[in-house]
Amino acid sequence: FTTLVKTPIMDVSGRWEVHFSDPNGTFDAIGEFQQEGNHLTGTFMTETGDYRYLEGTVQANKLYLSTFDGAHAFLFEAKILEDSTMIGSFRSGKHYQVTWEAKRNENFQLGDPLELTYLKEGYDRLDFSFPNPEGKMVSISDDRYKNKVKIVEIIGTWCPNCRDATQFLTQYLKKNPSPDLEVIALSYEKYRDKEKAMNAISNYKSHFGFDYEILLAGYYNKKEAAESLPMLNQILSYPTMIFIDRDDRVRRIHTGFSGPATSQYEAFRTEFETFVSQLLKEPNQ
Repeated sequence: FTTLVKTPIMDVSGRWEVHFSDPNGTFDAIGEFQQEGNHLTGTFMTETGDYRYLEGTVQANKLYLSTFDGAHAFLFEAKILEDSTMIGSFRSGKHYQVTWEAKRNENFQLGDPLELTYLKEGYDRLDFSFPNPEGKMVSISDDRYKNKVKIVEIIGTWCPNCRDATQFLTQYLKKNPSPDLEVIALSYEKYRDKEKAMNAISNYKSHFGFDYEILLAGYYNKKEAAESLPMLNQILSYPTMIFIDRDDRVRRIHTGFSGPATSQYEAFRTEFETFVSQLLKEPNQ
């Protein structure tokens, strides 16, 4: 960011309560920062995911963090105020800019990811049929999935947090192969054109090398996406994981994904492995 080296007025390492504001409202986040001299790394966690690996600098009372992952260019800037709070801006590419403010708060928590997305009253299971890249219609009621534990992954191939979640699932399945566990990815793409969308999900599957089905479920607009799965109260986040037992009952819905750039990743891994193991041990009712 600069060839100058100005002594930071404070060390911002730690956990921060963050509030982003744009014309449509506000949303909360947790900032996790590690500072060594002028060098700064960290990320922001929200209820829908995290901003992955950020790197930058602290110069006197100014803070800068950025990343470019091949698809997203993020820039966070902030001024450290005299009361040790921060206020700044966040830019995503050239099209999106919001303001944010932060204060140190080691105890700040976001909403429970297991409570944000849920089945509407009167539903206890998921039902869908969508095409795969080969044009075959695949349904969760197909014989392949009967009497098995299932994880339905709501994703978009354009979404960086989804890539982290898919990488996690792919590695888990390689280390813990089980004939009684199936994964189905439902992808919501930025292309209205079906051929372009199918190419995107086909390339995604090839890149990660998984052998489970990835289906084109629709357009990525969340309101439209929710209409394709009317039993859900909403589609709040890409990714979202839906855990289904052998009797096709939805047992858990996890909204968002705290990836390897966050302090929550290992806790999620442990909880995921424990819960999936529990489901696999349960017999059919």
